[in-house]
Amino acid sequence: MQLEIYQWLVPIIGLYYIVRTVRQLKARKRSIQGAGIWLVFWSVIIVLAIIPNEFSYKIAGILGFKNNVNAIIFVALGLLFLFVFYLSTTIERLENQLTELVRKIAIEQAKEEKEKQEQ
Repeated sequence: MQLEIYQWLVPIIGLYYIVRTVRQLKARKRSIQGAGIWLVFWSVIIVLAIIPNEFSYKIAGILGFKNNVNAIIFVALGLLFLFVFYLSTTIERLENQLTELVRKIAIEQAKEEKEKQEQ
């Protein structure tokens, strides 16, 4: 089997990002859930690069597509939408936490100012 350039380049890139994700997890810069998502993502990318036809035909068969390319595009778009949803949910949660934190700081500063004025 003759390997194309992408079939050895993509796994190298994927392995780099897997190692990077594991290091970030160990350094507690990434959550277990987030790291798990990225590890699965890069593993699938590596498998797709190494055996693209076998994997894409299985996906097409499972999802009922007649063309394996359409199945891969459909699944990729679905995964992209899932990532966007996950990221937007995370951003929303962080915005809410930031708002609460700013409110608490403002209340604390107002209390301190009031105490200073009373003295």
